[in-house]
Amino acid sequence: KERFPDPTHQGLQDQEGQCISTRCVRKMAGTRSFWADLFLDWGSNLSGLSHEECEEFQAAVCAGNLAEAITVVKKSDALLKNTKLDVAITGEQGSGRSSFINAIRSLADDDEGAAETEVTESAKEPTPYPHPKHPNVMMWDLPGIGTPNYPANAYVEKVDFARYDFFIIITAGRFRESDANLAQEIQRMGKKFYFVRSKVDVDLCSERKGKMKVKEETVLQTIRNDCIRNLQKAGILSPQVFLVSRWDFEEHDAPRLQETFSNELDTHRRHAIFHVLLSTSEQPLNWKKEAVEQQIWKQAFNSGAIATIPLPFLSVWWDVGVLVDNVTKFCESFGLDDYSLRALEKPMGKSGELKTVIQFPLAKDRSRDEAFKLLKEATGQVMMIAKYFISMIPGIGTVIAAVTSYRVTGRLLRTFVAQVAEDAQRVLKRALEGAEKRD
Repeated sequence: KERFPDPTHQGLQDQEGQCISTRCVRKMAGTRSFWADLFLDWGSNLSGLSHEECEEFQAAVCAGNLAEAITVVKKSDALLKNTKLDVAITGEQGSGRSSFINAIRSLADDDEGAAETEVTESAKEPTPYPHPKHPNVMMWDLPGIGTPNYPANAYVEKVDFARYDFFIIITAGRFRESDANLAQEIQRMGKKFYFVRSKVDVDLCSERKGKMKVKEETVLQTIRNDCIRNLQKAGILSPQVFLVSRWDFEEHDAPRLQETFSNELDTHRRHAIFHVLLSTSEQPLNWKKEAVEQQIWKQAFNSGAIATIPLPFLSVWWDVGVLVDNVTKFCESFGLDDYSLRALEKPMGKSGELKTVIQFPLAKDRSRDEAFKLLKEATGQVMMIAKYFISMIPGIGTVIAAVTSYRVTGRLLRTFVAQVAEDAQRVLKRALEGAEKRD
């Protein structure tokens, strides 16, 4: 099973193994409805919906109920927008929890809103740290295990483990029995957990100073094996251990950690976490691109539905708004917004340089005028004029307007995602080059 199935071939399977989309096709083929072809197109693109939403949407498609299908998509989008993700970061005092929280939120330790990294225990109680751009994603710094206020035997109850979606258990040395006990309790609750061995840069530095020079990967594998062996002795059968460094967070196992926990989340929580994945290497950018592409059909669907309303100019006005809103979200997700660009420019010691690398016009000028220009180019001048009035024609006119809006909007958004992703790679390359020159 692919992590991101091709949305043009995804279908739900019933107990007999028959694709529900296929059954809808057969049923609708006999209706000769004006909507049949368009429904078939919509009904085969169900990526980005939960299993329950897929069933509801397919039922509406089979019944030829446009209004109900629209409702399902709107509810899905609203849930996607409002889905909250609570990630618990736990471990012993001094394990590097605060530094990890700052790193995964792309913050320096002295930035506004950063978690305190003082040596003494900073989290007297569970402390929430929202992502600076996506506050629905919350990192929780839990008190250290075994501190006077949070003894190991009462830890799970006192920090209310049930409220968190998944857990990251951090240590700066060997994992202890208390870490394994926590993991087993989390497992009993039916939730995911991941072991993170922090401060591996310290280990690597010590090895470099030693008389015997050892390859970096050999050192890292030794640390990983030692962690796994200790956890297995404590009763964890197949522990997932990830090695990270605060100062080189994009290296070692941090990218693999982000990929692992994002793959194991449900549809809507996975979408939420993809927005906050670090865009400091090419692989996370590719993950984001795939995740964003899964949602495009829903925007195209809404565009086609609006085109059925018999009001001239409404469809074009709506499509322009869809393009502007989505490009704004794309830029935020891929790190092309002003906040992200300033953060990338900080190590370079320059300001405003990264914007010059961006080539996609709408990423630099997210105005309705620029969006209208691109929409007109994609639709064609003749069809654009016809679209103003074609939805006023009962039956076939409505279908033509809907199909045109659906296909043009979908094609444009896919093109926009590709261009924003390419710009993000160019920006990242320039930022890394600038930081190296300054060093």
